[in-house]
Amino acid sequence: MRTVKARQLMLLLGDVIVLYLSLAIALLIRYGMGEFADQYALHSGPMSLIFLLWIIILYVNGMYDLYVAKPSQAFMRRFVESWLISVGVAVTLFYLLPFFTITPKTNLFLLSALFGVLFVGWRLLGNRLTRADIRVLAIHPDADITSLLLTLQRNPQLGYRVIGVVNSQKNNGSSTDSPLQEFTDTTPIRAIVSEHQVTLILVPKNMRDTHTALYGELYELLFWNVYTMPSENFFESLTGRVPLSALRDSWFFENLRPNHLPLYDAVQRIMDCVLAVFGILGLTVLTPLVALFIKWRSPGPLFFLQERVGRNGKKFNVIKFRTMHALNKDGSAEIAGAQMTTRDDPRVTPFGAFIRTLRLDELPQVINVLKGDMSFIGPRPERPQFVAEFEKHMPYYTVRHLVKPGLSGWAQINYPYAETVEQQLTKFQYDLYYIKNRSFLLDITIVLKTLHVVLYGKGR
Repeated sequence: MRTVKARQLMLLLGDVIVLYLSLAIALLIRYGMGEFADQYALHSGPMSLIFLLWIIILYVNGMYDLYVAKPSQAFMRRFVESWLISVGVAVTLFYLLPFFTITPKTNLFLLSALFGVLFVGWRLLGNRLTRADIRVLAIHPDADITSLLLTLQRNPQLGYRVIGVVNSQKNNGSSTDSPLQEFTDTTPIRAIVSEHQVTLILVPKNMRDTHTALYGELYELLFWNVYTMPSENFFESLTGRVPLSALRDSWFFENLRPNHLPLYDAVQRIMDCVLAVFGILGLTVLTPLVALFIKWRSPGPLFFLQERVGRNGKKFNVIKFRTMHALNKDGSAEIAGAQMTTRDDPRVTPFGAFIRTLRLDELPQVINVLKGDMSFIGPRPERPQFVAEFEKHMPYYTVRHLVKPGLSGWAQINYPYAETVEQQLTKFQYDLYYIKNRSFLLDITIVLKTLHVVLYGKGR
């Protein structure tokens, strides 16, 4: 379902229009109609590059996340941050790095002020335009789908209006005070659709086998211009993760084809090598400074090697700056076997916590990338002990090893620390989504959102 993407595209196009409108108004205020055409021709080229950077800044700062896009305190905070960074970037490019033939002062001030006002006004209007217009009815939803429906109900700016759910009997499997309206499956679907003007019906994938009568009704609704789609597909498109209800043998055979993207794999490897070379240059520059603080705050080795599981189950040693108190000669912080890192882990040193927030502790892994053990983008590699434990609770867990592990990944930018098996299961759902949908565009999205994670200090 592309409703969310369509709304994000609408916001993007509106922002571009606001940027160029702000430029036009600023030039009209400054020069009047007499010189407007010449000045616009002079400014439009350089400003187009600036505008592209501003759009990227807005994206990295989450301004196209529809959960944030609605007017709220979080929206205003992120916009002010984005606006300040954008103005700073423009000033830097125009004055400190003079690539352009113009060095606007008053014009840039007017443009920035106008953009701030018009942007907020446009987004207020855009929020009204993106009010819920797709009316959703879910048939026999499981826990994942029910949770998603509640989220949609709380966030109408996502474009969906939840009409209710159809269950076998009233309040079947849900609380009596559930905010979702419930219908029994004895009520004709046609009647519900007609009364509530339903435009989208979510159905379980095995409905034909388990609810034959309802399946026949849905077939008739094809002629009513009502769209029907599997609940699993709907969940995946909106959340970016594969629902638990989909995890059966047939799903893996149908969706995971690890060797069907030879061009993608080849280009990814070339990019990994090129970027790893630059990463090693950065590592060379930063290592002396990082070493000084690590050694000063905590005795022990500078680097820490730890065994991880890579592609096809191959084990390798990941290289990191040591961020924990060294309890053993090898720099490890464990004395009773493998132990998962937790939020606010007491083993982490103060400086270690700082570089973990910025993800600088993972910079030495560019060596792993250059060696071919890892990629810049992919599921995070786990320790063999943890993999064995997760496999007991997640029978399909090893499919993560169909692709190379990465420094950053879809699960890392969408989910915080995973301290329990249940939380690891959620991250696994994100990993499956990435393996199924990996592409250059998805990788670029991960890179940009990783910048957001680092800027907001959400690194682990």
